[in-house]
Amino acid sequence: MKRKDLIKIIKSLSAVNVDNLIEMLNLKKPSTIKKLKKLIASLVKTKKIMFDENNNLILLKEKTEPQIEQNKPKIRNVNKNKKTTLKATDDFYIITDKYKIRREFPENVLKEAEALKSKIDNSSRLDLREEMIFTIDGVDAKDLDDAVSIEKTKNGWKLGVHIADVSFYVPKNSKLDKEAKKRGNSYYFINKVVPMFPFTLSNELCSLNPNEDKLTMSIFVNLTKDGEIIDYKIFKSIIKSKYRLTYDYVQSYLDGEVEITDKKLKESLDEMNILFRILNKKRIENGSIDFDFKEQKIELDENDEPVKVWLKERKDSERIIEEFMLLANKCIAMFLSEKEISLYRVHENPEEQKLRSFMRMALKLGHKIQGNPIPGPFEIQKILKEVKDKPHKELINHILLRSMQQARYQTENFGHYGLGFEFYTHFTSPIRRYADLIVHRLVKHFLFENNTTIPYSHDELSKIANHISATERIAMEMEREFYKIKSLRFLKGMEGKSFNAMITGMIDLGIFAQIEKYGIEGMIRFADIEDDYYIFDEANYCAIGKRTRKKFTIGDKIKVEIVSVKIEKGFLNLKLVEKEKNRVTGT
Repeated sequence: MKRKDLIKIIKSLSAVNVDNLIEMLNLKKPSTIKKLKKLIASLVKTKKIMFDENNNLILLKEKTEPQIEQNKPKIRNVNKNKKTTLKATDDFYIITDKYKIRREFPENVLKEAEALKSKIDNSSRLDLREEMIFTIDGVDAKDLDDAVSIEKTKNGWKLGVHIADVSFYVPKNSKLDKEAKKRGNSYYFINKVVPMFPFTLSNELCSLNPNEDKLTMSIFVNLTKDGEIIDYKIFKSIIKSKYRLTYDYVQSYLDGEVEITDKKLKESLDEMNILFRILNKKRIENGSIDFDFKEQKIELDENDEPVKVWLKERKDSERIIEEFMLLANKCIAMFLSEKEISLYRVHENPEEQKLRSFMRMALKLGHKIQGNPIPGPFEIQKILKEVKDKPHKELINHILLRSMQQARYQTENFGHYGLGFEFYTHFTSPIRRYADLIVHRLVKHFLFENNTTIPYSHDELSKIANHISATERIAMEMEREFYKIKSLRFLKGMEGKSFNAMITGMIDLGIFAQIEKYGIEGMIRFADIEDDYYIFDEANYCAIGKRTRKKFTIGDKIKVEIVSVKIEKGFLNLKLVEKEKNRVTGT
């Protein structure tokens, strides 16, 4: 690869992780990877690019005019000789600047979005405005891109999934399209979002707000009483959502805590609750791996300071929508698999070395996994069932997730290992994912515009697939970093307080432990454990005292004290208070 080619790639991505770049370029040989790293080092030396060692991130070094943004706080320069404390309101701007994410839209893109308000659709659409169709989303969601409906039939059910028809408003190569492609996806930050499209589209024109006529792409799936797909049909449609429901409200209804007076809505939710359980059970039986861990949630005040941190269980109301979106995406992928070109969401088999490492870890926690040479999905399901009621359930799920390959976009189908699907794609979120917008265009072409040229060549689509896979990684890294910073801000001032924790990892330097109440991870340095000199045994995932032979193992319950919280460095320093007594390792 030439220097100019690498700069071009970095420029198109804004920022890229080195490991993701290696994966994107499909480099396998150590000698080729070594050459790439030498080239990166050369470009850093000549100041063509910048390298963020802490995040293994490559950034393009370029002169840019500072953008003037409303409500953006002035971020003070951090001087090595002068200690500066950054405000909570700075966090969002620091992270988006670091990853070179453009928060504002160019003026010409905004003008194009505003002009769309008068755009009229003269094509033939299936009119579903009288049907019982509604959305179920988080309480703060503004970009509502999916709605659902259900009808009981003689054979089972007719499930409707109705997705915002963003492609009607955003033609290929328009200013909006080029900007969305560059961004790749929306970026979420608890109480803020950097959207893929301006709010005129994402929150207004395309959002399936209640009691408003909205253009959609609808897929109806006919299912048997056992959840088998009989057939499916795809339409250009127009809907008028009857309700904007929240996950919390629907869960309250499912739990019998609230009454619903609308008979049609009540019947729909009851049938959806039945169908989702059948679909979920069938998916698991077919080899899908259903990870089960709590999600960390953070509540921020008006100054962006964290006031509450907690771990949230996944609700059945969320699972209903998740299951229906999986089914819709699967059917769309099956449809496109028979055409000349498609964009797939692929998840390849885990690497043998990583999965073997997980097997050894699970064995140390008392769980033996069969499999030759490595366990298949059904063996992995078995272990997840075994740990369902164990105290280390979260740990096992997280370690297993880390041992999996990362899903990505690809024009060639490799299947989806985690879901156990032969074909899978993304169709259900075109407001916030560029991949879904592409899939909508392909579906429309093959169904309604067969006499026109296919909107993408294989080469073009392959390049876009690599690009949006990379922007997705950046979005995940940014979200992780943002949550970490807010978690540390929450703990600031709690120095000296003790918490129950679990050992989640080890390195030569010390032990990683997660505070169970908040899901926040910190480090206990071996040098700070005063009763002995501890040696890390990497092969057995434990640390053993040289004199006392006292052992610390991954999964152990311990009590820790917060020593220091370093927000700018993203570091939580812990001290061991005690190991839980009368506990046998591995139980």
